[in-house]
Amino acid sequence: MKSILQDYLEQEIWILIRDKWYFARIINVCDDLLWFKHRTHNKDTEEDTLWEMVVKTSEVVAIDRVISVVSRKPDVFISRLLETNSSTDNQQQEHDNSR
Repeated sequence: MKSILQDYLEQEIWILIRDKWYFARIINVCDDLLWFKHRTHNKDTEEDTLWEMVVKTSEVVAIDRVISVVSRKPDVFISRLLETNSSTDNQQQEHDNSR
């Protein structure tokens, strides 16, 4: 994982650490530590807070280079995938019926 993370130095990617996704800019990967920055948004005050975190690289479960995801919540994400899949299936059926 360390070598993969080093490939994304100074880039923004999604990182799954333990059980939480972060949209983060990788600052450094050294020894078995990962430094990154990420923002949180407070809906009540409409303010963003920039955080700098350090975690062990062994705590990184996954990375994802896709930036524009509707939601990282599994139920929302799956329902959007199903919507997309059903519209694709409908288009395919219409195409098949027109033959």
